[in-house]
Amino acid sequence: MNNTFLQLTLQEEASLSNHLKEYIINISPSLLHHWEIDLAKPVFLSIGQTVIPVTVQTTSIENKHLLVSSNLINIIKLSTLCSRFLAQFISKTQTICLGPIIAILTEIQEVKEGKAPFRSLSALYKELSHEIAAMGGIVYVCGLQGFSTNFVSGYIIIDNKWMQMELPFPTVVYNRLHSRKLDSSLFFQEVRTKLEESNIPIFNAQFFSKYDIHLLLKKEPHIQKHLPETYPLTKKVLENMLEKYPSLYIKPIHGSQGRNIIQLTLFDGKYAASISTGKQKDKKRFFSNIDQLWKWMEPFSKKRAYLCQQGIDFVKMNQCPLDFRVLCHKNYYGEWRATSIVARVASHDAFVANLAQGAEIFQAKSVLKELFGKENAQQIIAQLKELAIETAAAINAHSTGHFGEMGIDVGVDADLNLWIIEANSKPSKNMEHNSSQTRPSTKALLEYFIRLSFPPE
Repeated sequence: MNNTFLQLTLQEEASLSNHLKEYIINISPSLLHHWEIDLAKPVFLSIGQTVIPVTVQTTSIENKHLLVSSNLINIIKLSTLCSRFLAQFISKTQTICLGPIIAILTEIQEVKEGKAPFRSLSALYKELSHEIAAMGGIVYVCGLQGFSTNFVSGYIIIDNKWMQMELPFPTVVYNRLHSRKLDSSLFFQEVRTKLEESNIPIFNAQFFSKYDIHLLLKKEPHIQKHLPETYPLTKKVLENMLEKYPSLYIKPIHGSQGRNIIQLTLFDGKYAASISTGKQKDKKRFFSNIDQLWKWMEPFSKKRAYLCQQGIDFVKMNQCPLDFRVLCHKNYYGEWRATSIVARVASHDAFVANLAQGAEIFQAKSVLKELFGKENAQQIIAQLKELAIETAAAINAHSTGHFGEMGIDVGVDADLNLWIIEANSKPSKNMEHNSSQTRPSTKALLEYFIRLSFPPE
């Protein structure tokens, strides 16, 4: 990562305030020399959305300290927060940039005393907080309603309790809205536009449409061969696909977590249909002809748009469906990297390997070693990572919006061919093994937060 950052500690110094209402910063002579600040020219302090002209003075303090006037602390909303930051000096504009200030955007629930006001992100927040405490910066959680004109109403942990307070505008916003409806709402678009107008990057800007991603990847020669044949569902498409393949998957175009997926197989001269969720989950239905099958399926297709996809006979683990989730993140230099890979093994009564449907997580290397041997396992791991990185880069290059992480789901057949099942723009935060250490994906996110929080030199 870039080595031009310094760790600095901000300290409020009431004696620096004066009747002229200047915003004053005191630094050491050696830091002034290191940054080559020209005191004859204007100097600015940048933190979040706020850029303030400041008066820089030198005094005998530690090199890694900034003494700042009380009025400056108040205007940048830092009076009750951790005061350690990464700092970078941009000589061209004579600007001292402090950060990162990370806002995790998600749905805010009704607040219970001291409890997390949101779901499923507590572990991520605590990991980021731990890393930020050592490195410098601020991380908080907020909802769409939290953005006002001069500050953000958000939540941070103080003394192990969640507290709501006025916080500075972020240097980067990490979109973790779970609701597709909210993510596509006018409210979200208005907030997103305001952030972009203020040059505040927001990434993971939208959910993916499964069919749009399929069409996009189909144009990539190196990726096309890894895609199951897929079309929007119609009765004619269903007839043609059933003539070609012994099994099909019928998936909601905008679905997630393995919900409402239909598996079709040819069984003893009849069409057998199973659904992954809902009241009919444990019932296998049999149909003598396509007309009967379509009559049963048509109500599903009227509720939501579906895809009809070629079924692939993936390798199984103990007779249970198996696939692999590869998490990919952009690093500090904006390059896609595979940060973790896990095997997902479905429960015995399921045909989808999603955690929400009872699947379990195992180390990918251990599963592949057991199935194919050590040498093949290492080769498959490398191929899975390479394919996932190519897929993430292709989606990023040809999609609108800003993306910094993706989860790529891949299946492996008996001939060791890899098949892309789907790509997720907001992958689950529960996809890595439990550990007392910070997860690789969290560290990768933090690296990208830093990239987005500071202006290019």
